[in-house]
Order: sequence, then C-alpha cells, then structure tokens
Amino acid sequence: MFSTSLRVTQKKRQGTKGRALISAELALLLCFVLSLAAIVERSPTSLAWLTLANVLLLLIHRLDRQVLKRGIRLCLWQGGVVTGLYLLRYGPDAGLMPGLRVSWQLLLVFLPGLILFSGGSASRLAQALSKILPARSAFVLAASLKFLPLLVTEIAAIHEAQRLRGARIRPRDLLWPGNWGDLLHCLVAPVVVRVLEIADNIACAARCREFGRFPGRTCWPGDQENTP
Repeated sequence: MFSTSLRVTQKKRQGTKGRALISAELALLLCFVLSLAAIVERSPTSLAWLTLANVLLLLIHRLDRQVLKRGIRLCLWQGGVVTGLYLLRYGPDAGLMPGLRVSWQLLLVFLPGLILFSGGSASRLAQALSKILPARSAFVLAASLKFLPLLVTEIAAIHEAQRLRGARIRPRDLLWPGNWGDLLHCLVAPVVVRVLEIADNIACAARCREFGRFPGRTCWPGDQENTP
C-alpha cells in the first residue's frame, strides 16, 4: 500500500513539479518569519498583510491543489472549534471577534509550513535543513514532514475501511464513551502499525542507498539546488 500510494502521489506531481523560483533556504526563512509574525501580530491590518504574503508565497511555491484544500479544510475546522469555545466562554458579544482573530492567527501560523513542506522536494528541504542541523537529523526531519500528507491519506483510508466493517468511529458515534474502544482498536492501533511500517520502509530505503556512509548527505545531481 505504501509503495502504491507513493507512486500515485509522485505521478500526480510530475506534471506540476518544476524548478523552484526561490531557494529552499530562503523558503525556510520565509516560513519561520511569517509564522513568527502571525504569533506576535494581533491587529487586523497586520494579519491582512501577512495573509497577502502567504498568498504570494503560495503562488511562488506552486502547492498542489489537493494538499491545499485538505490543509484549509483542517484550518477551517479548527477555526470553528476555537470560535465556538470563545462564544461559549465569553458569549456572542465579547467572544465572536476574539475567536475569529485567534482562528485567523492559527491559520497564518500553520499555512507557511504547509506551503513549504508540501510544495518543495524532500531533497531540497533536507539540504536546507542540513545547513543548520546535522545531516542525519535533517534527513529525519525532512522525511517526517514530507510524508505527513501521505500519512493523512492512509489514516483516511483506514478510517473509511473500518467504518465499512461496522466500526463506530464516526464523530457523532464518539460522543458516547462506550464507542471509544472502537476508536482505540479499529483506528488508533492500525494507524500505529502503519506508521511503524512506513518508518521501516524509509529506513530500509536509506540503508539500501548507504545513507550515513559519508559525513555529508549525498543526492542525485537532479535533486541538487539549481540556483546560480
């Protein structure tokens, strides 16, 4: 399943994957600056400028549309939860605007990372991280971040398969504590096994390519940074 999903993902991105307009180091720096600014700034004007900067970064980095849709859907879901909690705590008059502002900030905090880690290649990301981290740590971090979208797809597939088998793991089913056992045995346990299997496959691929034999990370010429 892992190799099939990976090949399908690669085929979908072959048509849109081209030379990056900005270097991986600059993209990593922009991601950090934009996320930090979203935490510090609170005024609507500053958040609007940060939103415009994220849109420009999105256009430059050529993020896959499906990944963007899933990320925005998740951010809207958490925004609804945060706003709802503010409304319950402070009421409609005092809780609506602060809840929307905090939701907006959370979106701007996570959006640069989503654009960076889903739009670029793993080799470019690992090379950028290796300039501030050891080669092994950079590889592990880059591989973990790049395979997050694949892991989300696997979780969704497991969830759908278990529901078809009769598992009571829908959101409304989990409101009843008696169904939490189904969540543990039918979703959490298979996901943990799947994560271990993916990690073992990645480690096996790294060993087959003799990763760690040399002090610095090696890569194919086509994966190197193409900046002048």
